[in-house]
Amino acid sequence: MKKLLVVAGALLAISALQAQKKVAKKYIVIKGKVQFINRAPYTYLNKVWLSKSKGWDTITYDSVDVAADGTWQLKVDATVPSIYTVDIVKWDRVTVYTDSSMTINSRGYDTAKIKIKNPPYIFVEGSADNNFINLVDHIVYRNYQSMIADSREMYEAGKAGDSLWSGYLKKKDPYKGLADDFKDRLKVLIHAYRNRPVVVYGLGMLNWEKDQDIIMPILADLNKRYPWFKDGVQMKADMEEKMAKANSLKPGMPVPVISYPDNNGVMQGLEQYKGKYVLIDFWASWCGPCRQAIPKVKELYEKYKEKGFDIVSVSIDDNKKAWTKAMEEEGMPWKQLLSPDKNATMKNFLFSGIPTIYLIDKQGKIVSKYNGFSADSAKEIEKVLSNG
Repeated sequence: MKKLLVVAGALLAISALQAQKKVAKKYIVIKGKVQFINRAPYTYLNKVWLSKSKGWDTITYDSVDVAADGTWQLKVDATVPSIYTVDIVKWDRVTVYTDSSMTINSRGYDTAKIKIKNPPYIFVEGSADNNFINLVDHIVYRNYQSMIADSREMYEAGKAGDSLWSGYLKKKDPYKGLADDFKDRLKVLIHAYRNRPVVVYGLGMLNWEKDQDIIMPILADLNKRYPWFKDGVQMKADMEEKMAKANSLKPGMPVPVISYPDNNGVMQGLEQYKGKYVLIDFWASWCGPCRQAIPKVKELYEKYKEKGFDIVSVSIDDNKKAWTKAMEEEGMPWKQLLSPDKNATMKNFLFSGIPTIYLIDKQGKIVSKYNGFSADSAKEIEKVLSNG
């Protein structure tokens, strides 16, 4: 009898423990009001979307229609708080942390005759942790406004023909000053919130290559404190994968093996370029800087094509028609390939922006990587080709 009672007691204890482990579902409400909604024929965009970014793709988790008076409301599963993007009528976009209910009031449709893409600052009324996002977004906003003002001053100095003024601004290098100021302010906020899950939002704005000494210790500590916080676990895993990939893409390492279809659907790899220097240019039809760089890339091609140099362009376009049209417009006289999976390609070659360019030597090894194509990068490439 005593044994039965002991067993029964043990079973009850196990059941109680299991019940404690079961986490009750928690829901929050995200609500708000849009001052100006879209007019016809764009009324179909009068919705609010809850989403997350994955590479350059967006995963939508929920959406809701905006009422005629501009009000809207989303019920969100917040059992495990996470960081999401709230896209409001395709005019306003804010980041939120779903640890509590919140209110987001925004302007919405730009009623001005001339519409300029200058996103407004939106304060989210929510939790203390959401205030971290409010503070980070505010320094992002102020940094962008200062950049606009400095760009305007540089334009006016050039227009006035004032060499002293222009020279002073060039020496001052206002863009570098703004970048340094932004990073200093961001680091202070990150330090202040380093023990809170929401800090991953700020960590994501640091340079993952240059700021690993800040990012990795904070992520390691967060994962110990909050093992349930999936965003932190995922960011740490992504960072470790990027660091491993970066080591495999250093100068002197073999270029990744790829095979992409050309404009005729024929699969093409890089093995055909063995014995030549080759420039791999990652671009897209919609990328302004990519297309602005093409004339300069053509100059390199014409100058060195008879000296064992070639180029292959890899587009990350989703729209094949747009890619084909851009190729016809640009008339690039080298092979054109289309990535079937842009996120996989970006991951494989470790880039998040385009144009990204890799210079590969005659043995198929990486010489250098360039984020963007500038006069300086062109000079560096020419130096290698001239000596090769």
